[in-house]
Amino acid sequence: MSGGSYCYMFNRIEEEYVGRMFDSQLNNMMKDLVEVLHDLEWWQSCDCDEKRYREKVTKFKKKWFKQTKIDVQKQIESEFERTKNELLKEFDYLKDDE
Repeated sequence: MSGGSYCYMFNRIEEEYVGRMFDSQLNNMMKDLVEVLHDLEWWQSCDCDEKRYREKVTKFKKKWFKQTKIDVQKQIESEFERTKNELLKEFDYLKDDE
């Protein structure tokens, strides 16, 4: 049997939520999300490669998030800025040695 890294949680999510969201769009989104979670678990269990997982994530995001390249670039820049600020706080003690 394949998978196991996440205790087959994708199966539980499918059983508990797919078709039970009382909304057709959410039901479809959950079904697609289960596919992503499946490939994540299989990748982490060495049953498929990362490329397959990343392709599934890309397909999911394009369908459900409708992000543009500009949206993604803004998100990346925001994350860089957040990380930079965290590191500056962390190394603030070095100011005394200047």
